[in-house]
Order: sequence, then structure tokens, then C-alpha cells
Amino acid sequence: MLVSYLIKKYKGKNTKTDITTSESVCASTIEQDDLTELQKYYQGIKFYIIMFSLILILFVASLDTMIVITIITKVAQRFDNYAETSWLISGYSLPTAVTCLVTARFAHQYTVKSALILGVCLFEIGSLVSALSTSMNMLICGRAISGVGGSLIQNLVYVVVAQVTPPGSLSTWTAIVGLAFNVASVVGPIIGYAFTDLYSAGWRLCFYINLPVGGLAIVLFMFAFNHSNDNYINIVVDTPAKVVNSVRGLFYLQNWKRFLEVMFFTYDIVEFATCSTGFILIFISLTYGSSQKYSWNDYRTIIMLSFGSVLFVFSIIWDGILFKKITIRFGKQYTPLIDPLVFKKYGLFLVNMCTFLSVSGYIMTVLFLIQYYQLVLGNSTSEAGLKTVPVLVSSSITVVICSSYIKRTGRFKVIIVLSAILGTVGYGLLQLVGFNMHLNKIIGCTFLAGCGFGGQVQSTMLGSQYYVDKENDDQDVKDKQLINLTSFYSAVKLLAMASGSVISNTYFNTRVYRKVYKDTSLSYLHNKKVDDIIIYRLIEGGVKDSLGIIIKSAIKGVFYISLGFSITNVICSLFVTNHRCYYKHETKAQEKIDDLSNETESTV
Repeated sequence: MLVSYLIKKYKGKNTKTDITTSESVCASTIEQDDLTELQKYYQGIKFYIIMFSLILILFVASLDTMIVITIITKVAQRFDNYAETSWLISGYSLPTAVTCLVTARFAHQYTVKSALILGVCLFEIGSLVSALSTSMNMLICGRAISGVGGSLIQNLVYVVVAQVTPPGSLSTWTAIVGLAFNVASVVGPIIGYAFTDLYSAGWRLCFYINLPVGGLAIVLFMFAFNHSNDNYINIVVDTPAKVVNSVRGLFYLQNWKRFLEVMFFTYDIVEFATCSTGFILIFISLTYGSSQKYSWNDYRTIIMLSFGSVLFVFSIIWDGILFKKITIRFGKQYTPLIDPLVFKKYGLFLVNMCTFLSVSGYIMTVLFLIQYYQLVLGNSTSEAGLKTVPVLVSSSITVVICSSYIKRTGRFKVIIVLSAILGTVGYGLLQLVGFNMHLNKIIGCTFLAGCGFGGQVQSTMLGSQYYVDKENDDQDVKDKQLINLTSFYSAVKLLAMASGSVISNTYFNTRVYRKVYKDTSLSYLHNKKVDDIIIYRLIEGGVKDSLGIIIKSAIKGVFYISLGFSITNVICSLFVTNHRCYYKHETKAQEKIDDLSNETESTV
């Protein structure tokens, strides 16, 4: 019987599965015969229920990334805290970035199914905490919990797709599931603006909506994806006994030694802790300094910024040098969170740099385009939302078009370069925005910026995967490299979202505060912090007044930062390798022919 066969196979192996990150096809350690049997088992209605549940899960996780852009001003008014609103994005994307590097190892240690269920549960808990929040700190904590769950979701959804889908349909279903992100990018802001304009606390609905959608999705998934025939009632009944046994195990020194060994060598906890703590301290210092909670020369700001930078540098040295020596000393396998290939391949570094610059510039522009509509032009939340849709639509459409081109030709550099140029033109034209600029011109500028971002989303990921060592005969090594490089790409992309949000907010807050302080006509605001200044603007309104001119100038300064990032992006893209990425149906002969056509290019 097939079910009995699968139970023996998968329970015996603990369903250990290597995974890729989002937007990529996974490499699995499940034997090919077992995988074929699994794909035969999931046919018909079960297959479609699984796919529907995965689309819902990915949709709700992706929705949570974009929907918060719409609630910034409402949250700022509710908690009288504008400076820390950047953490609505950073609080989610930063935990997602740092945990996505260990997601594959967690799923390998347990099962993909268990890890995905845990991810959805964490995401739902975080959404509930955010919806019920009574302070900005509580809201940020909820976002962080959701971010950890979102990391598991965005990575493991594609693993399940690869496990249950026949090879001939894999690319099609991967694209269909992936469209959930594009749809959420467009629908998210529209839903968010509708909720926030509904009533004063409507912004909480942006988090409550995750509960029924995510709950339905995980129930469907649990009962459809059940080849091991798990009895969930028995699992719930047995849980208290397992908890008691786990508590008892805490009193045995041997268990603690084993736990610490796994955390140190398998999960590379030193790298994880130092890297994540470093970024958190840097971001907090920038937030506090720009909000005038602590001055820039305050010892607390200086200590956090300095110590955070030291921890970040140490994390790189640890993974690149120290961790390798320690693993050799104790006879353990060298499994760093960040693949050493990232630092050894110049071209790989450039591709990821393009990703960071593109995503950072885009998130800065979208965030402060909304602020421009609301704080400068005095538009309502829904009006600002509708005017932002074109940039989101253009990026989503460009992702599909460019992915199709790369799939057909294998050429990713031309897309990376053209996208960087389009983004630069779009960000440059945004410097023309003013109080009387026609809406059509603003939409045209942002449309180009959206195309620039969308073109690099898929092309840079494929560009990073190109650097997998194709000459290595060990397929397991190549699979692990693919996983590591794609995981690092996802981490860079999410880290760029967090960085872009914090950097732009830091500049904007500092610029507004200093300009207001120097303006004698705004003397009644001289003793106010930037939070109070922005709240005052939201309440009192106005367009062509002194405060409006200052805010417009600060927002244009943010657009200048986006422009600088995009220009640097163009420079980096020019030095990306011109070689092609290859798919399984292409021959080595074609690869050699193509290499000869690029022989004049220096080896990257």
C-alpha cells in the first residue's frame, strides 16, 4: 500500500529535505524514487487543494509586506510616534532576512510540513499581537514575530510545490504560486487604504485579515498534505506528555551538550546572533538619533552605532575565517550561514549588490511617494493609495515579462543593466515633482521606477545562481550551493527593504527637524520633536505653506538618495558577467559555444 510505503520511507528519514528560498525551485535530498511515488500519490483533487492552500499562505504573507505601507500615517497619529514607523517594515523584513538563512536547516532537522505549519502559526500570532497592540513597541514586536513566521512561509512553500508537482509541470506551477506575491503587491495597498479610511482604528483590520485567511489555508494544507497519515487528534492529545518529557530532559547535562553542539555547528548560532544583533543596534541608533529621543552625540547613540558595526564586521570574519578553523579543530562539517563563495566570486558580490541597491531605492521611493501625496499635497489615504498603484502594477508586470525573456534566452545581464537604467531615469525625473506637477507626469516617473525594480527581481536571483560550481561532480555539493546562494539572495533582498526604510526615515526626520528649527516663521514648532511636527501637519493640513515646502524638500532628498543608489546600481550592473544561465534541457556543448562567444570578457 502506497501510504504504508511512504510512512516507512518518510518517518524513517524524518523527511529530511534541503530547501531553496522563495522564487526558486528546491533541491531535495529525498530520493528520486520516493519523490516520484509522492507525486503519484498527490493527484487530482488533493493536488489542487494543496496548491490552493499554498497560494493562500504565500498571498497572506506577501500581503503583510505591502499592506503596512498604507497605515503609516494612521499609526503615527494613534501612537504619536512618526519616527519609529519605519519599523513597521523593518520590524518584519529584518527578522525575515536573518532567519531565512537558517530556515533550510530547521526544515532539514524536522520536516518541511512541521516547519511550514510552525511558520503559519507564528505569522498568525504576530498578526494578532499587531492587531491588538496598545503601543508602538507592542506593534513592532508583533511585526517581528510575523517576520520569523514569514521567513518559513516564503521559503518552504516552494519546497512543497517541488515535492508534489510532476517535473513536466513544475515550472508552470512554480510561476502560478509565485504570482501570489505579485497580486499581493498590487492588492495589498488597495485593501490597506480601504481599511484605514473605514474608521479611526481601521488600520487594525490590516492585521486581522490575516487570521481567517491564514487559518483557512493551514487547515486545508494540513488535511490535504498528509501522506504520512498523521492523526492530528492524537498529536494534540500526546502533546502534554511530550512537553513533560522535554522539561525532564532539561535536567540532563548530556541533552544540553547536544543542544549546544547543534546550535553551534549546525545552526552557526554565533554568526546568526552577531549579525542580527549588529543590524538591530545600527537601525535602533539611527531611529533614535533621527527622532531626537537621543541626540546624535549622545553616548547611547554612539555606543549602539559603534558596537553594532563591530558585531557586523565580526560576523563576516567569523564565518569567513574563525568558524572554519574551529570546525576543522573539532572534526565537524563546515556549514556557515553565509556561503564563502559570496566573498570569493567578484561577480556574485556585484549581483547581490545590484539586488540591495535596487530594492532599497524602490522601497524608499514607494514609502515617501505616499508621504508626498499625504503630507505635501494633502490627499486622503485612499487617494494616495490609488495614485501609488501604477508603480506597483508596473513592477509586477515587468517581473513576468523579464522572467519569460530570461527563461527563453538565458541572458540575465541585459535585463539587469536595462532595469538599472530605467530605475535611474525614473528616480531622476522624480526630482521634478512639485505642488502643481500634473498627476500624469508623476505616475509616468513612478512607472519607470517600478519597471526598473521589477526587471531586477528575477534577473539578479538567476544571476546569483549562475555562480554555482557547475564543474563539481558532486551533485549534493552543487545542490547545497544553490540553496545557500539563493538563501543569501533572499536575505539581501529583505535586508535591503529594512535598510531602505530606516535610511530614508532617518534622513527625512533629520532634515525636517533641522529645517523647521532654522525657519523663524515656524517658531511655534521649534520645541517640538519630529513626531509632533508630522502629527501637527496631518491634523492642520496645508499645501504651499512653509512647513509644506520643508517636507517637500525632505522628500525630494529621499528621492535623491534613491537616485544615488540607482546610479551605483548601473555601475555595478555593467561589470556583471555576460554569460548565460542554463537549464537542464540545454547541452554542455551549447554552454561551451556560448563561452567562446564571450571569451573577450574577463573571468569574473
